[in-house]
Amino acid sequence: MNKHNLMMVVGPTEMEKDILKAGAQPCEYMRTDDYTERLKKVYEGLQYVFQTKNPAVMYACSGTGMLEAAVTNVLSEGDTAIYVNGGSFGKRWGEILRLHKVNAVEIPVEFGKSVDPLAVKKMLETTPNVKAVFTTLDETSSGALTDIKSIGTIVKEYKDTVLVTDCVSALVVEKMQMDEWNVDVAITSSQKALAIPPGLGFMAISEKGLVAAEKANLRCYYFDILEYVKDWKRSQTPFTPAVSLISQLELRLQKIQAEGLENIQQRYAQNTSLIRAGLLKLGFKTFAEHPANCVTGCLSGRFNAKDIISVMRNTYHIEIAPSGGDLSDKFFRIGNFGAINGKEIKRFLSSMGKTISQLDRK
Repeated sequence: MNKHNLMMVVGPTEMEKDILKAGAQPCEYMRTDDYTERLKKVYEGLQYVFQTKNPAVMYACSGTGMLEAAVTNVLSEGDTAIYVNGGSFGKRWGEILRLHKVNAVEIPVEFGKSVDPLAVKKMLETTPNVKAVFTTLDETSSGALTDIKSIGTIVKEYKDTVLVTDCVSALVVEKMQMDEWNVDVAITSSQKALAIPPGLGFMAISEKGLVAAEKANLRCYYFDILEYVKDWKRSQTPFTPAVSLISQLELRLQKIQAEGLENIQQRYAQNTSLIRAGLLKLGFKTFAEHPANCVTGCLSGRFNAKDIISVMRNTYHIEIAPSGGDLSDKFFRIGNFGAINGKEIKRFLSSMGKTISQLDRK
């Protein structure tokens, strides 16, 4: 068996041993009364992490599946929607919108910067009949945090416009108050701060979002939120769920609720600060103007980012995340989701120091 590489990418994550063990249990039949009671508690746990009283449902898909589900569930062909593009995942909103023949109006944001909420306000004032605004709480490609609370206050004034937020790399580790912030659709997936394997996607939706869904003609068979909410009300799922992943999710949600979101966010913030302070001593400055917890992007300076990633993987058995496109040689990202704490951070920083010394000698 190959040596396990420490996962300090931005997903999948290091998982706790009891979470791994939970996924290895035999599959269970999901249409029993006992399983329904378990799903009820899982749904309540999801409402807690989204901080909502609204329905919070799950799909068997990746985070990108949830992006598409968010688009198709609230829009019709020919509708106008605004999207904030500050990196790879903001750009993805635009790609999905255009694929489904939506009039996609972009608010471009410089890489590493965060959108000014007033830019959203201005775009809403100057663009007729906007049906939705698509945002990203943490732009994972740069690690930049968005002020969703302020944007929610703005969008709330438009009764026919829903606010959709990608929380994939931010939920749990960042403050996210869905109801209080007037977010109508919030999505995430399983492989970031929920710290279980990839394969589960989650959507929470407000009453305003459900009204939009009832009018949307892009709704498709598998992703139809109305069907999921109907089964959510009876603590079930419309299709076969990913039962092994749900066993892991069940345990993870119990742990999150026991520790408390504020305590978790404080712990993650402390760990992220340790990483950034250590990287700064090595000559790497956090790139994002308003950086989010657990995603630290850095320019590689005099080193080729691909060389850093390669040495860390092959010599020190630590995975760190590359960047794509024009930044592939210049930018790398560190994730500290899941079971990354003091011992792992110390190992990472020591290995990074040895890596740049090795590259300097070359």
